[in-house]
Amino acid sequence: MKRLLSALSLLSLIVGASASMSGCDTGSSSAPTVSVTSAELAAGGVYIAYINRSGICSKGCDQLAKGDLILEINGQAVSSSTDTRNSKIATGKPVTLKVLKKDTKETIEVEITASPSDKLPPLKEAPPFWTVGAADLDGAPEWARRAHFGHVAPSIMLVNADGGILSGRDLVGKKRLIVFWDIGTREEQAQAADMMQVLQKAQADLQGRGVDIMFTQIQFPSNQRQAAWNDSALREFQTTHGINELPPLALYRFPNTTEYNAAKEVGLEGATSYIQYLRAPPAIILLDENGVVRWHSEGVQSPPSDHALANVPPNQFTIIESINFALEKL
Repeated sequence: MKRLLSALSLLSLIVGASASMSGCDTGSSSAPTVSVTSAELAAGGVYIAYINRSGICSKGCDQLAKGDLILEINGQAVSSSTDTRNSKIATGKPVTLKVLKKDTKETIEVEITASPSDKLPPLKEAPPFWTVGAADLDGAPEWARRAHFGHVAPSIMLVNADGGILSGRDLVGKKRLIVFWDIGTREEQAQAADMMQVLQKAQADLQGRGVDIMFTQIQFPSNQRQAAWNDSALREFQTTHGINELPPLALYRFPNTTEYNAAKEVGLEGATSYIQYLRAPPAIILLDENGVVRWHSEGVQSPPSDHALANVPPNQFTIIESINFALEKL
């Protein structure tokens, strides 16, 4: 597939995106990479991103762990989440897995017996575990493998500026490109304005590939100066700095004290809020249709000197690379 933006079309995009606000580029985030490495995925198979502990696996799942690689199911090699689904694991009948253990690096056979579960509302017939192809997961660059990378549906509760609330579990079933941005500094607002315009130009292509954009303003833990905006302020920001000739983005925000309900801030993995692992704005998270986080970057990344987009400002390079990933690899 052709990349979303050619070098020629990119020039006009940069001029248009940069005219609305001024601000300097910060370069790459200093936050450490907390990720699944290429070496850990080199054996192939499918990576276990999450194990459903809600009682649907009557045998064998206690021998599996996040990060293990399933190489075969009933003697058949597997390499994608589609392979896992087609293997029909959750039938109530014994299934034999060939597994490369993350901790010991040993290959073992595990027999499991599992059935679908409805104990994770609103998800129906949840499987015993969520997987992603090891080669697919390995497609993200190292700088896009921050803390949420390789996890599933982080605990979240977000309000749509036009009405409606989403939890982390609501994100499962649809591909998502989520930009978490903040307003703590003028520089951060300038980055958000640039990314918003790039996303508006890419929105039709992303929708054509089944990817929903969620442009989400939150107050990052590092921001002690500027409170999060309300719906009116978000819409005004988009009207002022967006491309009026193009459809607006779907705007989201963190709920206010009246709206917040801890019981609705749920995902699949653990009870720790996603916001504690979003350390540097803007943070970009891409989820596949299974809710697996396939990209998590923080801050902005400077393009390599030998890259085709070497002369692109870091904030635009970062969002363009995430868009290209969503179009080509998600």
